[in-house]
Amino acid sequence: MTGTLTVGERIILHLAQYSKHIDSYDAPMDVSQDGIAAALRISRAHAAIELKKLKDGGEVLEKLVHIKRGKTKRKVYFLMPLGEERAAQIRKFAESEGIDIEPFLDIKKCKGPELWSALDDQNKSVLAQACVFRRPFPRDVLPGTSISLLPVNADGMVDMPSDLRTYIPSQVDPELLRQYHSQAADHWLSVGEYRERLHHLLKAGRLWEAEAMVASRGIASLGTADRELLEMLMSLDNATERYRGRLVHAQAEVARRAGDLDLAIRKAVELRSSADPADRLNGLIVEALVRRGRGDADGSLSLLLAASENTRGEDVRIECEIAESLIQSGRYQEARGTLDRIIALGKADGDQLERIFFLLGTVSLRTGDGASAVRFFSKCRGTARNKEDCELYLRLSDAYGLMGLTDKADEYAVRAKKVQMPRVTM
Repeated sequence: MTGTLTVGERIILHLAQYSKHIDSYDAPMDVSQDGIAAALRISRAHAAIELKKLKDGGEVLEKLVHIKRGKTKRKVYFLMPLGEERAAQIRKFAESEGIDIEPFLDIKKCKGPELWSALDDQNKSVLAQACVFRRPFPRDVLPGTSISLLPVNADGMVDMPSDLRTYIPSQVDPELLRQYHSQAADHWLSVGEYRERLHHLLKAGRLWEAEAMVASRGIASLGTADRELLEMLMSLDNATERYRGRLVHAQAEVARRAGDLDLAIRKAVELRSSADPADRLNGLIVEALVRRGRGDADGSLSLLLAASENTRGEDVRIECEIAESLIQSGRYQEARGTLDRIIALGKADGDQLERIFFLLGTVSLRTGDGASAVRFFSKCRGTARNKEDCELYLRLSDAYGLMGLTDKADEYAVRAKKVQMPRVTM
């Protein structure tokens, strides 16, 4: 050995990690020929040649066993006593020479500069394309390589180490990097992952398409309304006139839900100054919700009532918001009347019915009617897509407790602890 390791030595060190599985009924994929090639980033043919040499030299044992989660038997390889001795010698020598063997064994431990400098242009291209992805993706999305370059799990998915995702793109020409992001954006469109598509569209400079997607699909398709999403939307602050109103509304809503209430108010004011009636209405609603979030239930109610006048009291969402502000103000009978009227309209969809029943249950709970609270919260759960809601279980626990049914109250309190997913008011 010199200042590096031969492929045969790398195979021996790799197999030394799996000696405990030699007598197992099923073996990990890592000790198959494909698994060895993938782990060491060598071609399958190269792995076959080196394994034959090691087997002929009495250092490696070949067995036919089941692979974990596999349906058929495959050839796998383990170290013989002679191979174990050689593994110890290699480790001792590497330590004396200051050779870090871990990068030779696992791409997740391989430093970016070492890997990048060892690749030819074709393999660099594939690696760079892989490193623009933030989430696991199917291996067949990218071109094949002569070596097993990317870490692929048993489901055929690639999940690049974070260090490589940081380093490798910094080595790529910016224009080429935009192309790679563009390819990733198109992949995520094909599988309906719109948040990831938005990220890559922005990185690729395809801003018009990003605006169009947000405007047409709305923020519901983009996952959690958090700071990251807010930053992505704010990078589109110079939107074209065609999508301006819908984009500002998306920015305002995400800012509100992410807790940036000052920004939400600024965006709401921008919407209220628009010439478009729909934008002005959206601005009223956002500002009303921000006020309520700050504890100003009366100010919120005033704005919502103005919005209700514009829609003749037939917009289910606005009427639900009015009911919630009434509840926050302690005006429970008015809230109940508003909610009953919404149901009578017959325009509420499933998600809206879920919220209506939750609010009716809340009114009943706060007015001391435990039986009605249980009935409404149960209806809420019946219409909900998510049947395991922490806050709903807590409300049911409170309602049963109000009725004196302590066993049922305890049952739902336990369910709430198991779920621990607090409800987010929209």
